[in-house]
Amino acid sequence: MMIQQIKRQQREEQIMLSLDNLTYATRKQLQIINNLGGDRNAHRILHEMEKSKLISSIRTEQKVYFLSNKGKELIASNQGELKKSWITHTLMRNDLYIKLGMPDSWKKEKPVRWGENKLIPDATFKKGEEFFFVEIDNQQSMSKNIDKIKKYKDLSHVIFHQFKHHPTLIWSTISSLRAEKITEACKKEGLKFIVY
Repeated sequence: MMIQQIKRQQREEQIMLSLDNLTYATRKQLQIINNLGGDRNAHRILHEMEKSKLISSIRTEQKVYFLSNKGKELIASNQGELKKSWITHTLMRNDLYIKLGMPDSWKKEKPVRWGENKLIPDATFKKGEEFFFVEIDNQQSMSKNIDKIKKYKDLSHVIFHQFKHHPTLIWSTISSLRAEKITEACKKEGLKFIVY
């Protein structure tokens, strides 16, 4: 009995830590990231955690989970106030994180500075010695995206001089039309990129 209790606590802590890191997540995302097994098992675990007030949820098209104040206290989270307007963007970033194989070095919204310039990618990670920058496009204006792409071109040169490789810019977007425009802009600037 004691061992089961300890295991349950560890699993709950793991889920809370991943929510601290992800901000918002769907059951499916938590299920994959925390190895929660089948749908029923994952549903049961999250339901129990919600009953214990460790996590909370809101309904959008699907149920979306986030850390409750009690959960934040338990794991000493310094997560600020959450905005509902971030949900779609955050879930898209989580999906991409899973799609890319959940890189260990994944950091969200870590500012990158060079000279007078600064970019805040939605996420960054490294594979071997190579840098990857992630941009989630769900409601940003296309002209803002194009400005960002120009900045990435500049950053790409800096990284090439310093680390002898061109970083890869990964975009996740909501429509094929936006994907085409982003692809065009990246090609025009000669970037190494992938668009999902």
